[in-house]
Amino acid sequence: MVDEKPKNRVTVTIMGEEYTIRGSGSPESLEEAARYVDRLMRSLAEKNRQLSGYKIAVLAALNLADELLKARQEHPRFHDEERDREGEDELV
Repeated sequence: MVDEKPKNRVTVTIMGEEYTIRGSGSPESLEEAARYVDRLMRSLAEKNRQLSGYKIAVLAALNLADELLKARQEHPRFHDEERDREGEDELV
């Protein structure tokens, strides 16, 4: 049996919508991630008022993926650590 880390559960608000998320990170880190996404989405929505919430979410995901890929290029060790995390859970 795989030893699973306990999952923390927090309720966060992103773009006025409440989400309950679970993850093995601390509640504070889950809330910080949600605040980061909320700020990014609000910034994108402000600059692109005609876009739907869905399209804002896709743009936010693309921006976050770009940040991640740049961080991996700048810090190759980060990429190795990410590979080591493959068995860990994702936010749900």
